[in-house]
Amino acid sequence: MKSEKVPKGGEPFDYFFYFDEDIYLRELRKSDLDGRWPHWLNDPEVTKFTKGFYPNTRESQELYFESIANSKTDVVLAIVDRKTGAHLGNVGLHSIDCIHRTAQFGVMVGEKSAWGRGIGSRVWSLMVEYGFTVLNLHKITATVLDGNEASLKGALKAGFQIEGRQIEQVFKNGSYFDLIQLGMLRKHFK
Repeated sequence: MKSEKVPKGGEPFDYFFYFDEDIYLRELRKSDLDGRWPHWLNDPEVTKFTKGFYPNTRESQELYFESIANSKTDVVLAIVDRKTGAHLGNVGLHSIDCIHRTAQFGVMVGEKSAWGRGIGSRVWSLMVEYGFTVLNLHKITATVLDGNEASLKGALKAGFQIEGRQIEQVFKNGSYFDLIQLGMLRKHFK
């Protein structure tokens, strides 16, 4: 398993789960609520390809944080820049089913300064590795809004396959969009 302790920006050592040369994944912290995380969900560019519709408040984000912190069916990790310690986004496995050994993948890179650096693609791979090697999942699924080429590319690069399409499933910004259904079995994990 890829895990280690490294110093971050002059702070004490942090433990984190998975990492590569530029990023690491760590637990979400209550202090993340004081950063830019709550604001990402109100940015139309960041939420362009999400299914969210309602304004986000710090209070609603705190309720979400508490629900995730106490969840037995969701694992959400912060995506962090190894050089600066900046919280760039979140990645999660949701609706974890211990009987069927399945989960639903979700990711949001909220810091626009991190876009175009391939971080999203690497996060897909890191979280899939965690799901299969630590959580012993059999299958991980995801949905991508049609037109979200960056997420689709990240999913396919990580080994997901397109399994289907839900036609005009999501209403967003005055139009209906298809949802592309993706899946990956443990036996296809590289």
